[in-house]
Amino acid sequence: MDHHEIAAEMSRALGRPVTCLPVSLDEFTHQMHARGFGDHIIQHLRSVAIDYRNGVFAGTNDIVRTVGGVDPMGIEEFVTRNKQYYDDSSAISFW
Repeated sequence: MDHHEIAAEMSRALGRPVTCLPVSLDEFTHQMHARGFGDHIIQHLRSVAIDYRNGVFAGTNDIVRTVGGVDPMGIEEFVTRNKQYYDDSSAISFW
């Protein structure tokens, strides 16, 4: 699943358009600083972005089911269950 497919599922869950706008890692880092994200979460999310770009998360496995004992949920279900965090821009302040 790529970012455009993720945006499409988020759009369905939220009932409004969500688009993917690729940015450089430096711009991503700058935007997180500008929004008040802490250094630890910025470093973590930047590393996740690098790993994603390098294909670390490609493929599928059964680790969620094996470890957690439940089936993993898809993007649309996750966003629907956590809709309040997507409808209220102040909700990201804990980052």
